Amino acid sequence: MSECVTGQVFNKPAGNLPPRIIMKGAISIISHLAPQLQARLDGDCPRFFSPLVSTAQSAMSFKMEEVKDCDGADESIEAEMSEPQPSDQSSLIQELPTASSEIVPDSDSIKTRMKSRKRIFDKLHASGCKTPTFDPNAEYTFEFFQHLLSFDEFALDFGMPIGKHPLCRILNGQPLKFMAAHQFQESNRNGKAVDEELRWLWSFDLWHESLYEDAKSHDRA
Repeated sequence: MSECVTGQVFNKPAGNLPPRIIMKGAISIISHLAPQLQARLDGDCPRFFSPLVSTAQSAMSFKMEEVKDCDGADESIEAEMSEPQPSDQSSLIQELPTASSEIVPDSDSIKTRMKSRKRIFDKLHASGCKTPTFDPNAEYTFEFFQHLLSFDEFALDFGMPIGKHPLCRILNGQPLKFMAAHQFQESNRNGKAVDEELRWLWSFDLWHESLYEDAKSHDRA
């Protein structure tokens, strides 16, 4: 689990980005909120990744026999998710090895439960821990911050006073990705990554009409 990441990866340079000094400040702020952020926004192939399990707004798992017993599977896709209590069997905290798991108390605050999971799995990612692993006999559900994305206008909506920011200017004719991958890295003696392989878990491209003209221009180039 700790080696799986989510984020964005592009095959072409980004579009109109803010000035470099603003980008550095923004990345610094985001890195404070997501300590394990890997960001490279300039160059020919921009990208940014963060750990899958600690990035998700909500995360849970169910054994396949539990899923099969549920009625209305299609309806459950649209159901509102809520971070489970750490003591609940659906919590990913329950998948930690007994010897290394932390005692995480239950809380009535969803935000507190989210922070507990994020903190634990950020530590696992930073340490390169190989456990826990995903169970092929379980179904995992992740919810990200989709509420910030206005699909009709294809813009990030941060509310007032920041407002909405169109994505087409940044994406430069490339689709927005919903992705996750297993990130395999080889490091040198100093612990610096020298080689990398991404093994896709899933990847969906989200297109919008506002990207069409830029996409056509790239095809003609």
